Amino acid sequence: MGGMSDLGGFLSAGVGPLGGRVEELVRLHEGLWREASAEPRRLAKTYGRGQKRAVERELSAVVGGLSSEPVREAFLAGSLEPARIEQMAADLKPAFQRLLGLIGLPLDRVYDARFIDSARRFIQEARGFDPGLRLDSAYQALRNVWIMNSLQFDLGLAVEPTEPVFAYSMVYPYLDNVLDDDRASEAAKLALVAKLRDWLEGADRPAGSPAEEKLRALVDLMERRLPRPAFPGVYRALLTIYNAQVKSLLQQRPGTAAPPDEILSISLEKGGTSVLADGYLVAGALGPADEEFCFGFGTFLQFADDLQDMAEDSRRGHRTLFTIGAGRAALVATAAPMERSAYRWAPPPPVSGDPVIGRDYSAARAGGR
Repeated sequence: MGGMSDLGGFLSAGVGPLGGRVEELVRLHEGLWREASAEPRRLAKTYGRGQKRAVERELSAVVGGLSSEPVREAFLAGSLEPARIEQMAADLKPAFQRLLGLIGLPLDRVYDARFIDSARRFIQEARGFDPGLRLDSAYQALRNVWIMNSLQFDLGLAVEPTEPVFAYSMVYPYLDNVLDDDRASEAAKLALVAKLRDWLEGADRPAGSPAEEKLRALVDLMERRLPRPAFPGVYRALLTIYNAQVKSLLQQRPGTAAPPDEILSISLEKGGTSVLADGYLVAGALGPADEEFCFGFGTFLQFADDLQDMAEDSRRGHRTLFTIGAGRAALVATAAPMERSAYRWAPPPPVSGDPVIGRDYSAARAGGR
């Protein structure tokens, strides 16, 4: 990969055979992307202007209830008690159900009380872990909790914020806030990720800042629940997303001339390995079909994030597939393959007692890559 020579020393060699599997999955999804039509998919249902406005009103009601100033202040003050969270959920439920009805998405049949309880417990634990955690950082972590809860549901596991779910989700605000900080030098970012690499590989290095102390504590938490000798695949998966994060620093270099194909492979690897790690952390081990599903799910989420952050990324000079094009036509031509390739995946059907997808941790120990 062009431009990687000076970053190669920061990559981990501890990914084992999972490194080759990730390369295979990147190639697979590169092919899916290139083969996908640039024409938007014909929708089974279309919405008029009035229907769109109704959806916007209901969505605004839900988002406003979750991010209002009183809620923000209560969270920062540590006074957002479980009873109040439950009342908020009850108050927002009618608007949420109307929204789902308007868009014909029966999520309420899946995202039931277990997901609400998981979110509530996670917020409580996050506040206890770091009372100074910002609300936007807590939400950033919570988004990954929801993804991991969804994987638990798909894999037939209990939907709950386990210690690995909590720990991995909490890594995001501490790590990403440094990696995305334009004020931090690349050298400072690489120094942090080098320490994280060593911790994920099992080395004992002292933390040198409050943020590093939090990251070290989160790795320790994962190791307590998923001991390294019993679950080697978990730590290989964590090192694959680590390597992808290092490579993604190329997208932030001022004046970089990385070609679209290189940006595509970086984006696929970063998004795919993120949810691949999610899967390993919730299941302990994954079979090939589950690996492919998790990786594909992650690539779609990465592209969705890049599309959503297009204006901000452009302002900061970060090169993604959505910032290197120009004009509406180029944007549509880029977004259409993303939407079409999403239909390539389907979650494998849960099979009760199947040890390969980790429903039994003791059986999963033998199956990790």
